[in-house]
Amino acid sequence: MRKIILIATAIALSIPSIAAADAATDAVKARQEHMKSYGKQMGTFAAMAKGEVEYDAAAAQAAADTLAELIKVDQSGFWLPGTSADDMPGVAYAKADLWNEFDKAGAIGGELAAAVATMQEVAGTGKGEMAQALGGIGKNCQACHKAYQLKKD
Repeated sequence: MRKIILIATAIALSIPSIAAADAATDAVKARQEHMKSYGKQMGTFAAMAKGEVEYDAAAAQAAADTLAELIKVDQSGFWLPGTSADDMPGVAYAKADLWNEFDKAGAIGGELAAAVATMQEVAGTGKGEMAQALGGIGKNCQACHKAYQLKKD
């Protein structure tokens, strides 16, 4: 009987740890999927800007509108403390510095949001305008990734 009580107590005490691990993993997966959604829209713009596909005003505008909606999503649940690459090697790729410089990262995010708003205004007006707006978005994506993301193997 004592063994059963000890096992039951051990299981009960481990449930919060399991739940926390699941929450952390869910947060990392959610932010990774969100970033992939950004990347999909960026791929649309990049392919048109490079001439890999014909510029299509409607497709460019649709990608810009989607990106504008994505940038508005509340991401606070994606960036939980304890979800850095140091905490979750092989799962997360965010550098721990991100949490120490959250204001700086947030400022980059604000600049990204402004660049996305510009893209939304011009994406459907012409290839040149879209390509120029793409540069502003790319600059902010690169700044954040360079500062706060580890290279994936």
